Amino acid sequence: MGEIQIMNFVLIIFIISFVVWIFFVFKTIYFYSVTIKKWRTTQAKVIEYELKWFRSKTDSDNEGWKENIKYNYTVNSIEYENNCVTKNFEIITPFKNFAKKYNFNENQKIEIAYDPENPKNSIIDMKLNPLTVIVPLAFYILTYLFLFNNNAA
Repeated sequence: MGEIQIMNFVLIIFIISFVVWIFFVFKTIYFYSVTIKKWRTTQAKVIEYELKWFRSKTDSDNEGWKENIKYNYTVNSIEYENNCVTKNFEIITPFKNFAKKYNFNENQKIEIAYDPENPKNSIIDMKLNPLTVIVPLAFYILTYLFLFNNNAA
């Protein structure tokens, strides 16, 4: 297999992964710009907050510190419990101090958003973080420029 064929194969993989990334980013953007605006807010109580060392069961390289937040809330006299924090891009970091985004205490009251049609769906983070788009986009641009830029002198 020649160098051109290998680069074409890498380009195809690159394009496929970019299309998949676009799908997930637009899904996240749609959630934060359309879906969550139809959701209601309510008070919830933090029942568990801790920084935990996370290690993926499927990817041995995926490990680091991660916030674990559980909260409960009541909608229409029914109590729900959830641990969904965000749909934004999250990085699992090897540094404990960088993993701490929230500073919650157990029994603390927080505001969450929930789906009125299915109240078991809820989330703490109600805004799109621009880094969800910027970080992966920068990665794809730099990767493209590094691998496929044929303007080398």
